[in-house]
Amino acid sequence: MKEVEPHPVSSASAHGASVRVNLVGRAHELVSGIHQGAAAAIALTAFVGGVALFLGASLWRSLPGTRRSAGMALPCLQGAGLAAAFVALAYQVKAGGWLTSADPAVLGWFTEHRSDWVTGPAIAVTDAGGPVGTVVLAVVIGAVLSWRARSPIPALILIGTVGAAALVSTVTKTVVGRSRPPIASQVLLETDHSFPSGHATGAMALFMTAALLLGYAWSPARRALLLVTAAAVAVVVSVTRLYLGEHWLSDVIGGMLLGGLAAVIGGALYTSWMARSHDRRTGALGASATARGRNNPTTMGQPA
Repeated sequence: MKEVEPHPVSSASAHGASVRVNLVGRAHELVSGIHQGAAAAIALTAFVGGVALFLGASLWRSLPGTRRSAGMALPCLQGAGLAAAFVALAYQVKAGGWLTSADPAVLGWFTEHRSDWVTGPAIAVTDAGGPVGTVVLAVVIGAVLSWRARSPIPALILIGTVGAAALVSTVTKTVVGRSRPPIASQVLLETDHSFPSGHATGAMALFMTAALLLGYAWSPARRALLLVTAAAVAVVVSVTRLYLGEHWLSDVIGGMLLGGLAAVIGGALYTSWMARSHDRRTGALGASATARGRNNPTTMGQPA
């Protein structure tokens, strides 16, 4: 039997196959680029929209008479805005999106502008704002707030809020898995995951929640001043993390967003507890007045 020899592949056929492979590869790259661009646009929209929603709800809530009339609607809007911004930023950090493009430049600026007379205080502040310092401050401030309120609830809310924020921060670090800045830029060596900053998260959750609880019954102007002061303290702690080269800029922003979200939730819980306490006191006073009226013979058994 005569064997059939395979036809040799012509150079034109090989070239055509190569062209098709290249076209398919470019098509895949184009589709991937479109998907990445769309995802980046969605993340940017969510980040900007979330921040705008939080600021708008905060401004509306600061108006006289709106805090109680709006109920829990405004805190829900504030929380939704911060949550959207935090998730969008976390996605961009995970994907290496352009929202993180300023990180190297900011890190380089702080590294180049270090000085001995600033480094020492910065280390002291960052140590005080660490996990141990945050827990101690939360317990002390919570004890003072509970003593003023004659109830353990304020302390439980404050400590629970800070603890929950720390837990979410730790889980997010594992999920995102971002590396720390280069060791050469760090003053204090840290090698665990970087996003979000635990110091920024803890400081924001602690001081903002404490301010919301302490200034609950204050006038709008005094309460706003207290909140601004608390935010400034949290910013100082966060900036030390940048100055010491321990975090990227987006890590610190993410931590402040997460800590702010925790503070909004903690403040809402405290507001709900205060409202229920007020209703119970009002009901008790009304029942007491009714009982006194019925026992008073001059009222003929009618409520006084």
